[in-house]
Amino acid sequence: MISRSPFTAIRLSCVVLGLVASAGGAQAQRASAGATQAQALLLETAGKWQAFSAQQDRVKICYALSRAETRSPANLRDVEGLLFISSRPAQGVRNEISLVMNFDLKEDVEHQAVIGEEKFALIAKNRHMFLKNPAEEPRMLDSLRKGATLDVRATSARGNPTSDKYSLAGLTQVVKRAEDACK
Repeated sequence: MISRSPFTAIRLSCVVLGLVASAGGAQAQRASAGATQAQALLLETAGKWQAFSAQQDRVKICYALSRAETRSPANLRDVEGLLFISSRPAQGVRNEISLVMNFDLKEDVEHQAVIGEEKFALIAKNRHMFLKNPAEEPRMLDSLRKGATLDVRATSARGNPTSDKYSLAGLTQVVKRAEDACK
C-alpha cells in the first residue's frame, strides 16, 4: 500500500490549487503545472461544495472542495481557507482530507477540527493541515456527512489563534460525485 504522505498531498494540492483558481463554469480549465498541462473539470456544485476531476500526466485526481465561509481574526480574510476531500486511485488514496490555510502554520502544536461534539487532531506542514492519525479519515468523513458545520482551529506560525468555519451543506452529494468520477 502506498503511504499517504502529507508531502505527496501537498504537491498534488499545489496542482489542484492552480486548477481551482482557474476553474469556472462546467468547462475544463487549464493551469500550468510543471512542464505539462493539467485539466480540471467541474463535475457538480451543491451547497458550498464543488466536485472536480483532473488529470496530470497519467495521475487522475478527483476531489470535493469548499472554501471557508468565515475566518478569524479579521486580518486574515484576504486569504481563503480551503477544505479538500480527494482521491488518487493510482496511488491507492481514497477520500483523503486536507486543508489549505494559505498562511504559515505553527508545526509543533496540535491543531483541531471540530464537527458538533467530535474533535479531530490535525498536524501542519507549512500552509497545509492533515489528520494527525490518517486512520481516522473514515470516521471524520462520516462526521462531516452528518454534521452542519466544521470549525478548524489552528495556530499561525506567529502564535496567533485562528478559526475557519465551513458549511457542510452539499458535502455528501459532492463527495459521492467525486468518488464516482475516480472509480
